[in-house]
Formats: sequence, C-alpha cells, structure tokens
Amino acid sequence: MRRARWVRSGLLVSLGLVAGLAIGGALAAGLYFGNRSSAATAALDEVKLRASATHGAESFAIATGAIDEEVEGLFMLDYLTGDLQVFAINPRTGALGGWFKTNVTAALPPEKGKKPSFLLVTGQVDWSSAQIAGNTRPATVLCWVADENTGNFAAFSFPWTRAVAAAGVTQAQQMFMVYKGKGRTLEIRE
Repeated sequence: MRRARWVRSGLLVSLGLVAGLAIGGALAAGLYFGNRSSAATAALDEVKLRASATHGAESFAIATGAIDEEVEGLFMLDYLTGDLQVFAINPRTGALGGWFKTNVTAALPPEKGKKPSFLLVTGQVDWSSAQIAGNTRPATVLCWVADENTGNFAAFSFPWTRAVAAAGVTQAQQMFMVYKGKGRTLEIRE
C-alpha cells in the first residue's frame, strides 16, 4: 500500500515535471521565434502601401492618388466641360486642404464631331532631383488623362507646399501640364 502510494506520487511528480518542461519549452520557442518574426515584420512596417483607384462613366471619371506622404487627393474629370479638379482633405484639420483645377481641352482638344471620351489615372513622381525654381514643388502625384478617340494624352500636376498643409491653410491653385504625347500612331477612319 505504501509502495503504491510512492509510485503514484512519483508518477504525479514526473507528469508535473514533464508538463512544466513542455510549457516552458513552448514559451521559450515562442519568444525565440516571436523575436525573429518581429524583425521581419519590423522591416515590413516601414513599407507603406500606396493604392489608387479609378473609375469612369459616360460623362465623368474619378481617381484617387497620393499628393504627398500624408494627403490623398480625389481627381474628378468632367467630360462635358473638360474641367479637371483635385480635392484634398487635410488630415490634421479634417477640412478641405487643397483645391486645384484646369481644363484639359486645350491640351486634348476633342475630335471634331465626336463626344469626348477620356481615361483618367494617377501615378507617383519624385521631384527631388528636378531643377525647379522657387520653394514650391509640384505634388508627388501626376494625373494622366488620355483621349480615347484620338490617343492623345497629357500629364498634369499642381503646386503643393507641405508647410502650408501642415499649417492647416487651404491651398488653391491652377493645375499645369507636365507632359503631352500621342499614344496612337495609326489614324482610324470610320
């Protein structure tokens, strides 16, 4: 009877020891592998995802694009008037931080007898090495507009001053054309 009690006690102590070692080993492995994956996720934390979206309908197109590291803009193109506008919300104030406008018909005149049909997308540009006069640099976003009928396209931008945005002041200026080209070299006749 005593012997059975000793065996049972020894068995319980052994099971407790094995369970404790298993739990301690799992904690040590979790800490070890957790620190390794933290280093990997720390590298990914520095990667900022920039996404833009675009959509067009029969007479209007919209797109989004990053104006700088903190501000995203909404680009709206009215096919009927040719007006391209950009609206930016200031992340510090939640109010309108910027409004920029141009008319694309000077750069992309509609084909005679045809209704304008535009495509609109945004892209990023790094102006840091560009030779730009003055303190005001263009925004880091380019707005590309293409005329589906002619194949002509143009890129537009606008002045953007981060210090003014940080001060909570709304910026409103005229957009300007950065580049103009022709994407279709074949003339289509109907």
